[in-house]
Amino acid sequence: MHSGIESMAYHSDDLPNTSCSAEVADLVESSCFDADSTTIKVTRVLPYFFIILISVVGNILVTAVVFNNRPMRKAVNFFIVNMALSDLLITLVYMPRVVSILLAGYEWLSTGVAGLVFCKLVYFIHETSVSVSIFSAVCISGERFLAVIRPLQSLTKNTKAARHLIALTWFLSSMIRVPILVANTTAVSCGKTYCKLSLDTMLWSGVSVVYHKFNLIGMYATPLGVMIALYSATIFTLKRRGRPGNRVTAEAVQPTEVNKKVSRMVLVVITAFILCWILYFIVAVMESYNVAISCNVLYLRLLFAHFNCALTPVLYALFSENYRREFKNILFACSWFRQVRSRASTLSTPSSRRAWTLDCQKETAHVGPAALEDVAKKSEVGFHE
Repeated sequence: MHSGIESMAYHSDDLPNTSCSAEVADLVESSCFDADSTTIKVTRVLPYFFIILISVVGNILVTAVVFNNRPMRKAVNFFIVNMALSDLLITLVYMPRVVSILLAGYEWLSTGVAGLVFCKLVYFIHETSVSVSIFSAVCISGERFLAVIRPLQSLTKNTKAARHLIALTWFLSSMIRVPILVANTTAVSCGKTYCKLSLDTMLWSGVSVVYHKFNLIGMYATPLGVMIALYSATIFTLKRRGRPGNRVTAEAVQPTEVNKKVSRMVLVVITAFILCWILYFIVAVMESYNVAISCNVLYLRLLFAHFNCALTPVLYALFSENYRREFKNILFACSWFRQVRSRASTLSTPSSRRAWTLDCQKETAHVGPAALEDVAKKSEVGFHE
C-alpha cells in the first residue's frame, strides 16, 4: 500500500499538457489538488494545522506522563506510549508531505540522490508507523483481556514482556514495509520530479494487487477480528462478575474496578482507531485495481486517518482521570515556571525580590514546604542569570 493520496492514476483528459499525459500517467496518481482554487486549498489545509498541533502536543504529553510517573509504568501504558510515538512519527514525517500535496500538487520537491532517499524513507516511515499503531492496538486488546481474566496475575505487571512485544511490533512492521523501500522511486516527467510506488515494475507483475490485499486482510481485517473477539470476551467477563450471586474475592474487587475503567477507555480509543482508518485501507485496495476515486474521497481518506493521531490523546484526557490529572500537572508546571522566569527577569533590586518571594509564598502555600523550596531554587537561578 502506497501511503497517502498519491494512489490514483492520472487520466489523460484531466491533464493540462497533453504531450506529457502519457508520461505523467505512469508517474503520479491523481490530477486532484494542484489546480484547486486558493479558497479550496486553504479549506483543506486548515484542518491539518490543528491536527498537527494537537497531535504533537498531545502525544508528547502522553509519553511524558508515563515516563515521569512510576505508578503508570504498566504494560497497557507502555503500549499506549508505543502508539503515541508511532502517531508522532506520522505527524512529523508524513503530514507535511500531505500539506505540500494539497498546496502544490504531487511534484516531489527534492531531486537527485537526496530526493530518492527521502522518497523511500518518508513513505517507509509512515507505513511502518501505521503498522506499529495496528499491532499496538492488538497488544492493548490482549493486555486488557488478560488483565480482566487474571486481574492479579497478568501482563499488566510484566513490563519486561511488554517491552519485548513493543520491540517485536517495530521489527515486524519494518519487515512488512520493506517492499516500499525497494519499489519507491523517483522519476522525471515534463521537467518535474515525482515519487511513486512501482511494485509491478520493481518486483514482478501483479504484486501490487497482492500487496494491497495483504494490507487490507492481514493488517486491518485480521487485527480487527482479533480485537473484536478479545473485547467481546473482556466485556462478557466483566458483566458476568458484576451479576448478583457471583463470588468475587475481596482482593480481586479493586483490580476489577480499575480494569473496568481502563478497559472502557481503551475500548473507546480502539473503536475510534478502527473507524478513522477503515476508509484508508478500503481505498488502498480499490486503487490497486485502478478504480476511479473522487478527489474528495482521497482527501477524506487521509484526513480521517490522520485525525486519529490528534483524537487519541484527547480521548485519554476525557476517559482517564490519571491522564487528565497528569496532563494538567505538566501544563500547569510549564505555565508556572514560565511565570517564575518572567518575574525573576524583571526584578533588579533586593526589595523587589523580597516582595516577589512573599507573593510566591502566599500563592504556593497550599503545596507545602517542598514545593516552596523548589520555587526558591528556581527564582535564585532566575536572579543570577
